[in-house]
Amino acid sequence: MARTLFRRERFGGIIGVVLCLAVAGCGKQGGEQKTAAKPAELTVVFSSDLLGKIRSCGCVEKDMGGIGRRTTFTERTRASVDNCIVVDAGDVFGPDLAFTETEAEVAFEAMNLMALDAFLPGETDFVFGVPFLRSCAGRSTFPFVAANIVDAGTGEPLFGQPYTVKRLSGGLRVGIVGVLDDAIRFPAYIDASKFKVLPAAESLQKLLPELRRQSDFLILLSHMGMERSRELARQMPGFGLMVIGHGKPIIKKLEKQGETILLATGGDGQYLGRIDLSLSGGGVITWGELRIVPLEDPLEIHQAVIDLFTKYGLDLTEKERKHGK
Repeated sequence: MARTLFRRERFGGIIGVVLCLAVAGCGKQGGEQKTAAKPAELTVVFSSDLLGKIRSCGCVEKDMGGIGRRTTFTERTRASVDNCIVVDAGDVFGPDLAFTETEAEVAFEAMNLMALDAFLPGETDFVFGVPFLRSCAGRSTFPFVAANIVDAGTGEPLFGQPYTVKRLSGGLRVGIVGVLDDAIRFPAYIDASKFKVLPAAESLQKLLPELRRQSDFLILLSHMGMERSRELARQMPGFGLMVIGHGKPIIKKLEKQGETILLATGGDGQYLGRIDLSLSGGGVITWGELRIVPLEDPLEIHQAVIDLFTKYGLDLTEKERKHGK
């Protein structure tokens, strides 16, 4: 039986979990252990539920959040490791009427700056309609991975290929797929006539044989909230990581469902998650460290994001002017 040892630490405001997995099966696909690739180190930066908070909170005592700090943290992390995958589990757009299409476009341009690797849209990301969201997808440098969101007329995936596969140095292949909760009720102002959300488990079940053939390690983005994501993990074993969005869930200590590690950062863009893993040549986790990172001073607001605010005509806050040129 696998034995998992972990400890919680707090240092510099960062909540950390160190996990040592003696014989874990997170990377086994269909009972097979793939050994063609070399062992690799993998860092995954994850987030969800930004909910339109593209600027920092502006708090006097402790200013936190914003896509400028997120971009800085992501850029620095990429520069410090060999293999980095950055994912977001949806609800980037704000659900209230004060959030504008201009702010939505800025959010996606910032995610391009972060070199996001995969994005799963949540229900708030449909607030400006399917044509607008498809337009954002077309201008994005990252894929939308939504296995169970399909065109209402054709039944084809609404955003094209429903998953992506990233190859790490040494040859290990990481498959990333996402699902939206089919039980979510969209607000009345969202026109849901152009798409359908199919049952998540059934959609994954159909896709998994193909995805497992192409991958050594699997990541699932689940915009289904905590409880339904836990249930999905019970139904669909074989994923190494599950990043959870919807309802601003946050997980501050190691949580597993079967062999799947569950991850969540909370909402409003005030935290990012980072998990560092050692993977065997068969895609099995042999060691890992998990951190939930507060995006606060002294982490700088990225100059390229400040330039985006100016480009799109958004007035700069005092904090952004301080961090800018």
